[in-house]
Amino acid sequence: MKRNICLFILVLMSLTATSLLAAESLLTPIEQAGLEIRYSMSSLYLAQDETSSGSAPSEGDKTNSYKSPGKAFALSILVPGLGQYYYGSRVKPWLFFGAEVTAWVLYFKWDGDYNDLTTQFEAFQRAHWSRDDYRTYLEAAYGVPDDDSIDATEISHHLPDTETGQYFEMTGKYDQFAWGWDDALRDGKPLDSFLTAGDGLRIVGSSTAPYSANRIAYVDMRDDANRKYDQARAMILVSLANRLISGFEAFLATKSRNKHAHGKGGPEFSVVDVRAGMRSYNGPSDTPFLTATVRF
Repeated sequence: MKRNICLFILVLMSLTATSLLAAESLLTPIEQAGLEIRYSMSSLYLAQDETSSGSAPSEGDKTNSYKSPGKAFALSILVPGLGQYYYGSRVKPWLFFGAEVTAWVLYFKWDGDYNDLTTQFEAFQRAHWSRDDYRTYLEAAYGVPDDDSIDATEISHHLPDTETGQYFEMTGKYDQFAWGWDDALRDGKPLDSFLTAGDGLRIVGSSTAPYSANRIAYVDMRDDANRKYDQARAMILVSLANRLISGFEAFLATKSRNKHAHGKGGPEFSVVDVRAGMRSYNGPSDTPFLTATVRF
């Protein structure tokens, strides 16, 4: 159940990231043009400034352009490392993507181990635990073969009619079902030796529960399977954490990149700042406008 919740959160994050990417594509042409003008003029000024100072622009400056922090975040939520690649990093993408691949490889390995171990312990239970023997015990101790009809403190669980996960858990976990194991012994004697004992046959505590080596082995098998299940679920959590860390790192790094390239105190605001938008006159957002600010 918990693993399903984690997978649901992962799918929800992916859908949210897809929605963010879709929203990024809905910029109006005038807004897109404004961004292009704004950052092209900034890059042009930067190149002129460096040329006049005698230093040639670096390769990174030549390809300098605005990067959307929201898009970087969404890309990394979808594929960890993709947002880092988008804003220009060439090392971090492999770190985040490598962590993601490792998490899912281990998830599928441990999930497969869990399924194999589950198949094994279920087969073992079918071979060594008998519903008929359990019903025989109830009949001898309580007079009825169905635990649904028994009102007793020690009969605290009711065995499902089908082989559900709860069914396989109960038959090994609770003393109530101990007489169902084919090697169950009390004082070295099997169930048949106590059929006439009446109330004395009842299991009212661990001291009166019959010993079964098969039951102990079965519990150990289920524990091994559950450990694999927990390990597989942990890898889903690692994937969720990796996506969030990658997403926020990409978002913050992209904002920092834009700020250093075109932010306050940089060339863009020291000379010309061009902004585009829409204003409402005769109707909502019906008139495009362009604002240019020159600073000296």
